[in-house]
Amino acid sequence: MGTSPDVVMDVNRRPEILERLGETDVTEIGGLPTHLTNVEAQRFAAAQGQQELLSLKEIEDKIKLLDHQLDAAHRALFQMGGGALFADEVGLGKTIEVGMALKEMDFRETHKTFLVLTPAQLAPQWQEELRTKFDLEFVCNYDEEFGGFDDHDKVVSSIDTAKTKSHIDDVLERRWDVLVLDEAHYIKNEDTKRYELIEELDYGHAYFATATPIQNDITDLYNIVRLIRPGLLGSREEFRRKFVPKNDDAQVKNGSELQRRLNRVMIRNRREETDIDFTNRRVQTNTFEPTRDERDVYDAVTDYVRQNYTSEGAKHLVMLMLQKEAVSSPYAVLGTIEKWLNDPERSAPAEREQLYEIETLIDGLGQTTKQKKLANVVEGLEENLNTTRAVVFTQFRPTQDAIADYISGRGHPVHVVNGDVSSKGKQRAIDKFEDEGGVMVATDSISEGQNMQFCNVLVNYDLPWNPMKVEQRIGRVDRIGQNKDVYVFNLALEGTVEEHVLDKLYGKIDLFNQSIGGLRDVLSRMEKSGADFEREVFDRLRTADDEVELENNFEEMAVDLEKNKEAAEKMADFNKDVFGTFEFTGGTA
Repeated sequence: MGTSPDVVMDVNRRPEILERLGETDVTEIGGLPTHLTNVEAQRFAAAQGQQELLSLKEIEDKIKLLDHQLDAAHRALFQMGGGALFADEVGLGKTIEVGMALKEMDFRETHKTFLVLTPAQLAPQWQEELRTKFDLEFVCNYDEEFGGFDDHDKVVSSIDTAKTKSHIDDVLERRWDVLVLDEAHYIKNEDTKRYELIEELDYGHAYFATATPIQNDITDLYNIVRLIRPGLLGSREEFRRKFVPKNDDAQVKNGSELQRRLNRVMIRNRREETDIDFTNRRVQTNTFEPTRDERDVYDAVTDYVRQNYTSEGAKHLVMLMLQKEAVSSPYAVLGTIEKWLNDPERSAPAEREQLYEIETLIDGLGQTTKQKKLANVVEGLEENLNTTRAVVFTQFRPTQDAIADYISGRGHPVHVVNGDVSSKGKQRAIDKFEDEGGVMVATDSISEGQNMQFCNVLVNYDLPWNPMKVEQRIGRVDRIGQNKDVYVFNLALEGTVEEHVLDKLYGKIDLFNQSIGGLRDVLSRMEKSGADFEREVFDRLRTADDEVELENNFEEMAVDLEKNKEAAEKMADFNKDVFGTFEFTGGTA
C-alpha cells in the first residue's frame, strides 16, 4: 500500500509502531531496532497527512454525529493505526463510531473488503444502520441473496455462521481489509471456536466494539487486545506478571502503565462525560379482556394452528404468521385465510372447513377492543401528554389499514408508511407528520435512518416476538438527541400469547425501560437469532396442552432471559469499577 495523504495506513498488525514519533522505546514489547521503528513511524505519519473525515459531507443529511462519536472515529483512523477497541459505555453509539470509520475508508477507496461479525441477534440491525446512516451496502448472512463469504466484498454475519463447517473455509481463505467484531467480549476465551476463528482470519484493520471487555477477570482484556494489536500488552505471562495481582484476577496493578498502553488502542467514553441529555422512558402496558367474539376468533385460530401444524419450512412460517395475526387484528387473519380459501389446492377439506368457520366468526365482529383502546390513547394526547403526535406500530398491512380507517374516521390526521412506500415517499410522510401532527401508522419497514425524534409517543398495537425488533421500534423516537420524555403504550389481549410475551418474557428483562442500547448487551448473550427466538415462542405456545403448561413453558424462557440481564448488569458494573480511574485521552499508535 502506498503512502499518499489519502491513505489510511494498515499498520495495526505491526506492534512495533507504538510510540510517538521520535520516542521509540519499544523494549517493553520486544520491538524491532530503533531505525526500523523510525522508518515505519515516518511512513505512518506521512499517510496521515490529511486527517479530516472527508466523507462527512456525504452523510450530513442522514445523521448528525456527536462530538464524542466524531472524536472516536478520528482517533481510530488517524491515531491508532487502524486497530481500535471501541469500549464506550452503553448507549453512546459505538455502532455509529465504527460506521463512521468504515464510511471514511470506503469513501477514500483505500479498502475493498469488509467483514462485520456480530451476535446472531444483531446482524440485521448492523446491516440496516450501515445502509441507512452511512450509505454502505452490506449483504447479511440472513439475506436470500447471500452467496457465501467468497461472493461479496461487504458482509455482515453472525460470528457463529462464519465458523460453521459450510462457511469457515471461505471466510479464512480470503484477505479482509477490515474486520469489525461487535460485542467483542464474545471472544474473551482463547479456548473457543470463536476465538480460533478471529485468530486465524487474515485481516488488516481491526475494529472491535464492546462496553464490557472484561467479563470474568482482567485477562479477558488481554485476549481481546491481542487480536487487535499483537504485542501491545506483551506476552500472556508478561501481562499477568505486570498487571494482575496475585490471587485476584479481578483487580489491576500498575494501573497507570496499563492505561498508557490501552490509550493506544482503546476508546472509552463515559455517559457523564458527554453532552447528552438522557431522557426518561415512561411505559404503560394496557392488557384488557377481549370480547367473547374476539376470544372465539383467537381460540379458533390457535386450535387450527395446533391441529394443522407441520415442521415443514414453508408451512411452519405461515402458521407462525397466522398465530401472530390472531393477536394483531381479525382483519389480518381474514386477509390470510381468504387467500388460502381461494387456492383450491392449498388445504384438505377438513382444514378448509375450519378456515370457513374462522371467516364466519370474523364477519360477525364490529370494532375491536384494541381499536377502542387506541382511540383512548390518541384522544388523550394533547390533554394528558401535551403533544399532538403519536406513532403506532403494527406488523401487518390489513391491521394498518384498519387502524388508519378507524382513526381518520374519528377526525384525526393519519399518515401511513409501509414496505410499499419508497424511501422518498416515507420521508415525505414523516415530514408531513411533523408539520401536521396526528397519527403515523407504520409497519416495521420504517428504517433506522428515518428520524422521528420530534415525536415522543409510541404505541405498540401488536408486539413482535423478537425483543430486538421491539427495541428498534422504540429507537425510532427514543434515541440520542431526543429532548422529551418518551411514552410507550403497549396494547395486549388478556389470555393470549401476547400477554405471555409481555409479562413473562419482556417483563423479566425490563425491556421497555432498558437504556438506549442497553438491550443489546442482554440479547447479545442469547445463543439464537431473532427468528429462532420467535420460533421458540411459537413452539412453546403450540405444544402446550393446557394453560398451566403454557405458563411453565414461558417461565422457562423467562428464567434464561433474566439470567442474561443480570449477567449484563454485573459486567457493566465490573467494567466501570476497573476503568473508573482511567483517562482514555487517545494516544499515538
